Amino acid sequence: MNAEPGIPPLLRTAGIPDEAPALLDPRHLAENRICGFGQMSEQLYPFFMIRSTLLAHVEATGHRTFAITSIEAGNGKTHVATNLAAVLSRVRPTILVELDLRRPTLGARLGLAGAGPGIDDYLAGEAAWSDTATRIDGVDLAVHRVRRAHPSAEQLLASPRLAHALRHIAAEAEEAICIIDTPPALIGDDLVHIARNIDGVLLVAQEGRSRKSGVREVTGALGGTPIIGSILNMSLSQPARRNEYGYPAGRGTDREMSGRTAPATGRKGT
Repeated sequence: MNAEPGIPPLLRTAGIPDEAPALLDPRHLAENRICGFGQMSEQLYPFFMIRSTLLAHVEATGHRTFAITSIEAGNGKTHVATNLAAVLSRVRPTILVELDLRRPTLGARLGLAGAGPGIDDYLAGEAAWSDTATRIDGVDLAVHRVRRAHPSAEQLLASPRLAHALRHIAAEAEEAICIIDTPPALIGDDLVHIARNIDGVLLVAQEGRSRKSGVREVTGALGGTPIIGSILNMSLSQPARRNEYGYPAGRGTDREMSGRTAPATGRKGT
């Protein structure tokens, strides 16, 4: 597929070899609650159930580009996005894209602390899309992390390069499912720039904390992009701590999920 004026194709030029896949450290993953690459466990089971529901939606609709967001900061959306992408990549080509430009954590959680360009460099026109990808050893997963935090993220998210990438990624990466870690829906209007170029949204909520009115606000922010399912991320027994946005996180951030998800119907809703 041809690129838009001034924007090169997403895939590498023929003849340019990919870099060696990255080896992830199991101990580092465990410390960051990334279980999706490991053996079957009680912690991993909910992500398998979410995977099955999402794959059924993909087969029914042909949609393959999905954002993972939350009502507020600290609901665990990066935890869900990372583990869901990991379990998807065990059975299907998967692309994990970080678009939380204000508080990026994906690289640190996966232990990808390299100095290579990030998706923020692509959005700024300073790197090719393919140069921001890190392939993960042992699975069919490409990770596009953010290299550094950007307080003025809306300037990059409004770039036509983002729309180009999200519109063309499915066409150029056949059969791949794209999972996008977004900012919390109700912090600024970052999600608005992302939502208009994706197929659907999975909404992460926290038991005892997420407001019902917040769900309505998220739906309004998405415009015509459907919420295809919801994920209840729950555990009310862990002590409060601060999340990556600097706001009180309530009881437990990025904790074990309940596995209770709404059907991926393609209709708006929770």
